[in-house]
Amino acid sequence: MTPVRWTGTTALRWGWRFAREPLVTTRRIFETAGPFVILAQGLPVIRPTRAVMLGVPLALTAGSPFHQELLSNPAIWRGASLLPGGPRDSAARRMSAGLTRLTGDRHVHYRRLLLQPLHRANVHAMAEKMAHRAAAETAAWPLEQDIDLSEYARRLMRDIALELLFGGCSEQSRAIADRVGRLMERKWESSVIAFPVNLPVTPYGRVVRDAEILERLILQWAAKKRGDLDESDLASIIVNTSDPDGNPPDDAVIVGQLGSLIAAASEASHSVLIWTLVLLLQNPRVAAVLLDELRDKLGGQSPALVKAGELPYLDAVVKESMRVLPPVPMQIRVAQSDTTIAGHEVPKGTRVMLNTFLTNRMADVYRDADSFQPERWFEIAPSAFQFPVFSGGPFSCPGSLFGSTAVKIALAAILSRCSVDLLAARIDYRVQPTLRPRNGIAVRLRLRDGGAPKATRITGTINALVQLLQ
Repeated sequence: MTPVRWTGTTALRWGWRFAREPLVTTRRIFETAGPFVILAQGLPVIRPTRAVMLGVPLALTAGSPFHQELLSNPAIWRGASLLPGGPRDSAARRMSAGLTRLTGDRHVHYRRLLLQPLHRANVHAMAEKMAHRAAAETAAWPLEQDIDLSEYARRLMRDIALELLFGGCSEQSRAIADRVGRLMERKWESSVIAFPVNLPVTPYGRVVRDAEILERLILQWAAKKRGDLDESDLASIIVNTSDPDGNPPDDAVIVGQLGSLIAAASEASHSVLIWTLVLLLQNPRVAAVLLDELRDKLGGQSPALVKAGELPYLDAVVKESMRVLPPVPMQIRVAQSDTTIAGHEVPKGTRVMLNTFLTNRMADVYRDADSFQPERWFEIAPSAFQFPVFSGGPFSCPGSLFGSTAVKIALAAILSRCSVDLLAARIDYRVQPTLRPRNGIAVRLRLRDGGAPKATRITGTINALVQLLQ
């Protein structure tokens, strides 16, 4: 396939639009030019160290063939970090060296360490603890008060991940997870990307300093786990297992692995949970069917929440939510050598955006793709590359089952107890790098009374991504 290639001012113009609003911009690009566009040589006299739109080519792709080609070849196409990088020998640079950026034997080694705790049997065994945690936390959510639903959902998914995957939910681990989340948000801020100058007064400089604080906190937390291997605690496993060369893990390994693991374990599931709730608020018919399933199968009793992962309509609702509003709408891959994409030669350093948001809307798989229709999942079975919300190939997400099970149980806990009234009619979104509400979501919770769900019309930029109530 021959790409459309834009250079000079055209590349700069579209690159700037992409940096500000990547999802809508790529949709417009692909409607105009097709699923394979290369932006290059916007400022060919400048050799960038970070920015993707100065001299290093940026390839924008959509569709399962691109996902399959690149995700199946991690030796050439290295993943990007969830956390921002930084200057050489900085905490920010060390923190960006997590599992997603590793290749070869190091990736195999650390991925293997995670597979046993995240094995299907172990995740199923965690369901009871997930259910108790979700029931207890949602029971404490305030009723008849204005709250930010996004913040409460974030805390719930954070605490489930810390409790079950990182040895317990403490004030120390919560503080670390919160800082990881904030640092991850900063990665895609235009002021950080466009002006990577390390000064105390610059946004980039503040990221570097925030990373130094986070590194100290992670190492203090990890030190308490040293010498006491807990095979259900990912942090303990990393701290107490030799590296691929047989050496004890040094501070750089610990910081690089734990920062990205915490981000992956909680941030994506928060995105799925909050957008699923929003979509249900906008689709009373779907919400009514789901509530009937929860009443029939769970009976409104919190111990029965362990069965939430087995409910077919709930499973379809979560899958459809991830399809229309994927938690990580774009995946970044970087060429480690001169190579090709769809037979077209590209140089070392080329960055590729694999567009999950648009791949999840390909008409040959998904009819009426902008609409929220959970029932479609009883008729389709897309491949991992046609529905790449968990990536694919050797780098597919090892925690996908844990994350989806936690979301289903959390949804069941919330919806079995509460009716949700949307207060703010405007919802905007941002990509940093997970898809999340820009300014929170104001709601009021009431005890569920069995009444029919009601929908509130929503304005804001979220309407550019999915067909909501008209």
